Amino acid sequence: MPQYVLGVHDGHNSAAALIRDGEILFAVQEERLVNQKNYYGFPHEATKAALAHAGIRPSDVAQLALVTMRRTPPGRRTTDQSYAARRDASLWGFFRRTCLWYPAYRFNPNLGWSERLAEIQRAGFSEKQVQRYVHHLGHAATAYYCMRQNPRDKHLVVTMDGSGDLECCTVWIGEAGKMTQIASTPLGNSLGSIYAMVTGQMGFVPLEHEYKLMGMAPYASEKYAQSAANAFRALLRVDPQSLRLVRQTPEPTYAFPRRLRRMISGMRFDNVCAGMQVFCEEIIVELVRAAIAKTGIRRVVVAGGVFMNVKANKRLMELPEVDYLGIPPSCGDESMCFGIAQHAYAQVGGGGANERIAPLGPVYFGPDITEDDAATIVKASGHAWKRYDDIESEIAAVLSSGHPVARCKGRMEFGARALGNRSILADPRDQDVVRVINQMIKKRDFWMPFAPVVMRERVQEYFVNPKNFPSPYMMLTFDTHPHNFRDLLAAVHNADLTARAQVIEQQHNPEYYKILKVFSEKTGRGVLLNTSFNLHGLPVVLGPKEAMYVFENSGLTHLAVGQYMVTKPA
Repeated sequence: MPQYVLGVHDGHNSAAALIRDGEILFAVQEERLVNQKNYYGFPHEATKAALAHAGIRPSDVAQLALVTMRRTPPGRRTTDQSYAARRDASLWGFFRRTCLWYPAYRFNPNLGWSERLAEIQRAGFSEKQVQRYVHHLGHAATAYYCMRQNPRDKHLVVTMDGSGDLECCTVWIGEAGKMTQIASTPLGNSLGSIYAMVTGQMGFVPLEHEYKLMGMAPYASEKYAQSAANAFRALLRVDPQSLRLVRQTPEPTYAFPRRLRRMISGMRFDNVCAGMQVFCEEIIVELVRAAIAKTGIRRVVVAGGVFMNVKANKRLMELPEVDYLGIPPSCGDESMCFGIAQHAYAQVGGGGANERIAPLGPVYFGPDITEDDAATIVKASGHAWKRYDDIESEIAAVLSSGHPVARCKGRMEFGARALGNRSILADPRDQDVVRVINQMIKKRDFWMPFAPVVMRERVQEYFVNPKNFPSPYMMLTFDTHPHNFRDLLAAVHNADLTARAQVIEQQHNPEYYKILKVFSEKTGRGVLLNTSFNLHGLPVVLGPKEAMYVFENSGLTHLAVGQYMVTKPA
C-alpha cells in the first residue's frame, strides 16, 4: 500500500509538497494559486491541489510534516516588510525587537501553534497526523535528500538564512539517510538578517529584493567596494573551529536596523551594495572552507535563503576544495516542503526508505495544462490564434525572427526561477530586447540582468565551467567567454559579463529543449533569454487563464499556450 507524506511550509512564501513512497508527486507555492506574491500562512489551496492530484483524502496521508516549531501568528505579524524596516530602525523598533519580540520568541517553543493547528484541522487533518520539525532541519533535509549525489556517500550540508527556530546557520554531515548536526549559529549572529536589513534600509523590500543589491554590486569600483565591506566586516566573523558565525557587536543582529541605518548613511548606493555582497561572499566561503577542512568532506550541499545569492554560490563552485556543489531550486523557505517530506519518509518509510529517495531531477511539480483548458481560453479571447501540432518549432521560428514569446505549457515549475514552462523567451543576441521586454511587461530596475538557458551539450561553448557542474535550476552564475558573449548579450550582467544560466538536458523537458534545438538549427546559436512569465509584482502565471490575463495587460505580442499560438498587434 503506498505511503503518502505531505510536507508543509506555512510561513513566508508558503508551499506544500506531496510524496508517495519517497517520490515527489506534486509541489506548489500557495502564491501561484491565490495570486498573492509571497503568501504568508497555511497553504490551503496548495494542499487541496496536491491531494486532488493524487486522488486521495487528508485521512490517506501518513504524516503531515510541518517545518518550523515557532511561528509568529499572522495577526501579530505585519505583511508590509517595508514598513517593518522603517519601524525597526527607530528607537521604539529597537526596544520592540530586543525586549518584546525576542523574549516571546525565545522562551515559547509553541509560539503560534494553536493558530497553526486550527488551520491544519480546517484543512481536514487530525493533530495526530502532524509532526513538527525544526526550521533548519527543513533546510538541511532539502539540501541533503534532494541534492546528494547518491544515498550512501558522505555529504557536507550547510544551511544559512535570516533565522528560524533560534538558529540562522547550521552545519551537518549527511550519510546513508542520516543527518548529524555538528554546528549551530544562534539567530542573533545572522548574516542573512544583515543582508535583509540593509535591503530594507536602502528602500527596498526585505525578504524579496536582496537580489537587487547583488545585481548592483558589480557596478561599484573595487576600491570603494572594499571600503564599504570593511564596515560590514566589523559586525560578524567566522570561527573556523566551532563553525559558527560570531557577532562582534554588543547588540544581536536582529536589533541591527538602527546601527545599519547610521552605518550606511552617506555611502553611495552602489558602494553599499558592493560592500554587502563582498562581505556576504567572504563569510560564506570562509565557513564552507573551514567545514571542509574540519570534516574532510568535499561534496557540499547547501540550502536556506542566503544561498539564493548566485554570486556567492559561484565563489563556492570555484573553490578547489569543492568537488561537488548541490543547491536545491528556489532554496529559501518555500522548498523546505519537499525536503521535510523526504526526511519524514526516511524516518517512517521502513527498510530501504533512504534508497527509494532519488536525487532531485526536473522540478515540474505543479498543475498541468490540458488541451481543453488551453482551447477554451484561447478561443474566447478574441485574439488571432492558430493551433500547431509542432508548437515548439513555431516558437523557435518566432524567436529567430526577433519577437519575444511567452510560453505556458505542461506542468508548472516549482520555485522562484522560470524554468521554461512558465517563461518569456527571446533571442539574447539583440541587446535591445532588454528594453523591449521591460517596456512590454517586466519593468525591471535598469541595472538588473536577464538570464539565459542553454543546451547541456553546448554549455562549455558559452560558459566557463571547468568542473562541468550541472545548473538545471538557475542557482549558479558563470563567467562567459570573451569571444562569443555577444551571442547572449541581453542575458548577461552588463558590468561583469556573468550569467545565471539554466542548463537544460533533453530528458528533463523534451519540448522546451526542442525549442532551443530548432532555434540553434535556424541561427547557429544554442542559447536563449529566459525570464519569468508574470506582471511586475504578481506571481508567475498558473495556467491559461492567468497567461491570457498577463498577455492582455502587457505589451506581449506572442503567447504560446499549450499547442496554440496567440498573437496581437504591437
